[in-house]
Amino acid sequence: MPRVVISGIGVISALGPDRAALLAALREGRSGIGPLTLFSTPREHAWAGQAPTPAPPARLGPFRRCSRADLLALQAGAAALADAGLDEKELPPDSAVLVGVGSGGAHRVEDYLTRLARSDEAHAPASWLVAHQPAVSADVLANRLGLRGPRWTVMTACSSSATALGMGLDLIRSGRSSCVLAGGTEALCRLTFGGFSALRAMDDQPCRPFHAERKGLTLGDGAAMLVLEDLTRARARGARSYAELAGYGVSADAHHLTAPPPDGRGAVAAMRAAMRDASVVPEQVQYINAHGTATLHNDPVEVAAIRAALGPHAERIAVSSTKAMTGHTLGAAGAIEATVCALAIRENLVPPTLRLDRADPACDLDLVPHTTRHAELAVVLSNSFAFGGNNTTLVLRRVE
Repeated sequence: MPRVVISGIGVISALGPDRAALLAALREGRSGIGPLTLFSTPREHAWAGQAPTPAPPARLGPFRRCSRADLLALQAGAAALADAGLDEKELPPDSAVLVGVGSGGAHRVEDYLTRLARSDEAHAPASWLVAHQPAVSADVLANRLGLRGPRWTVMTACSSSATALGMGLDLIRSGRSSCVLAGGTEALCRLTFGGFSALRAMDDQPCRPFHAERKGLTLGDGAAMLVLEDLTRARARGARSYAELAGYGVSADAHHLTAPPPDGRGAVAAMRAAMRDASVVPEQVQYINAHGTATLHNDPVEVAAIRAALGPHAERIAVSSTKAMTGHTLGAAGAIEATVCALAIRENLVPPTLRLDRADPACDLDLVPHTTRHAELAVVLSNSFAFGGNNTTLVLRRVE
């Protein structure tokens, strides 16, 4: 099979509007979590990993019917293609777009209904409802960026964009596409904020993955889109390769709507399948970007699953959760964290787990507390374990 590489990156998150801002925050070990300002909530302290206002290139506008999720995706997608040195005239006709999503344009519907409830019909345009479908972001990317091949929207909850990247890998391996723009987008909205609050899954301060006193997650938003292509093709046109997307694995817990099984069997299956797909053995893995949501059940179950999947070598692997920097970006999380992994490989760093001054005794791996480390990484895993037991693990590898 052809080797598939990441030749372009576009990202916007709480850490800043682009790849350079994300990399600077990773080097500094800096969090982007702060007070939520997009909308009001009943919570006394509402924290979020809120991305800056998206500003896609003006040449791609007008944007009046686009939701925040669409604009985040469009900014990231345009940046990824530019970073890869591609424009519409150079894209192969089979170029695909795969987008992992969560709530889509739900916030536009919320604004519309809020204005109607206030009898402010004149300022509640029905055009806002056009963008509420989660599939619209893929349509916007394809239409504005000239991607004429397969067009898919993936919804597997918090693993959506990791799954989209794995499916993009399959498209290139199978010869059905020679270039793929894959990733995810998520916009903060009242629906998800209220839902996680009702589940009592949110902390009243910035999240603390793996901490002994953690109370839950912090929501965030943003987008990451990655250009995937055959290594031979990328080299022939002089493109850089951040990392190889070497394999992926998916599994289903078939256990519970929100809670993982205590033995983490679905997560174990995803990690083992990913390593098998990439022809990697546990002893080659040096870093794992954990799902690490800071919820009471997820963190220790993920640690146990890492131990089960990687055996004794788990003791020698650096494991961290960058959700302490970005917040949990739901549908975009897998792609943002895959971006972190690609940059970690290229820039020789291991991002830290912030605010980890006292780890849960059940989370007894090398969790890289507080400070970024220098390390030359060859093989990393990126875990995305979603509600409903939708698990995806990606394997990224250094390109020699």
